[in-house]
Parts: sequence; structure tokens; C-alpha cells
Amino acid sequence: MTETYSKPALIDAIAQHAAFDGWSNAALRRAAEETGTPLALAMDWFPTPVSMIVGHSQLADERMLSVVEEEGFADLGVTDRLHRILSNRLEQAAPVKESVRRGLSLLALPQNLYTGTRLTWRTADAAWNAVGPQDRDFNHVSKRTLLSGVYGATLTYWLSNDDPELTATKRFLGQRLRNVVSAFGAVGNLRKRFTGA
Repeated sequence: MTETYSKPALIDAIAQHAAFDGWSNAALRRAAEETGTPLALAMDWFPTPVSMIVGHSQLADERMLSVVEEEGFADLGVTDRLHRILSNRLEQAAPVKESVRRGLSLLALPQNLYTGTRLTWRTADAAWNAVGPQDRDFNHVSKRTLLSGVYGATLTYWLSNDDPELTATKRFLGQRLRNVVSAFGAVGNLRKRFTGA
């Protein structure tokens, strides 16, 4: 009988231990023991601390989209749909807030800046793709760039405040999203005036 092991379960366990051990081999070893994952396999999946953070972020991106299937989601406007998706991501991150903080600190190191930027872009890309057409023109880049900035600012706000219910954080996110969507609409109208599109 072939045994199977769960990478998501291992990622979740690493995130729990990262609050105390950081994103480290110590956290990986504890998580592997806790989930019954062979240490050699766990280290093959996540050979470095940054790879652990990348795995956690990618899993969070997948999970945040669960709200797309909720009743009434399709009836929401663009701003509200983005807000619901990103709020769901924050809700899922709340139990491991300290681990998120430590992960962002690691990604802020010069050698990891590109990876951190890429992960934020992927989150924005996943959110926009779930909201509307997967455009590949000027709008594709500008939408994701703006949303990356919004999500990054929201993470900073959340980590800087004691907000266990996420009430203030969601309000902050909503305001930033409204500002960005309004600004993007204004840019789109300006481009239409100049291009005749």
C-alpha cells in the first residue's frame, strides 16, 4: 500500500510553528513530525525558508478564492468582490499572524525582495482573475500593480494594529479599494478620450 502525504497539511503545520521558530528547519522538522511526513520528503518539498513562505502564500491564494462559490458573490460589484476575496485571505491568515509578520520580515531582505514582490503580484493576479476577464493588455498590468499596492498596504496596517476581528483592517481595505477602482476608472476614461477607444 502506497502512503500519501499532504503538502497543504505540512504547510499549515509549518505556519503554526513559524510563529515561534521562524520559517526555519526547526519549524519544518516539528511540522513533519506532527503530520507524519517523512523529513526527507518535507525537506525536498521545502528546502529553504523562502520556499516554505512561497508554499504558504500559494496555498493562501488558492484558499482565498473559495468565496467565489458563495451565494450572491457574482451579484457583487467589482470593488466588493475584490474586498471579499482579500478579506477571506486575511481571515485565514489571522490565526498565524505572527508567522506572517516573520515571513514578511524575511522577504524584506534584499536577496528576497523579488520573491516578495512576485508573491504579492500573484495574489493580486489571482484576485483579479476571479473577478473578471483575464485581460492581457495595458489594463492587465495596471490593475494588478494597483491591487498589489492596496494589499501590501493593508497587510502593513493589519500587522501594525491590534485588530483581532479585522474590523478596522477590512474598513481600511475597503477604502483603499474604492480609491483605486475610482482612480483606475478615471484613467480608463482619460485613455478613451485620447485614443477614441
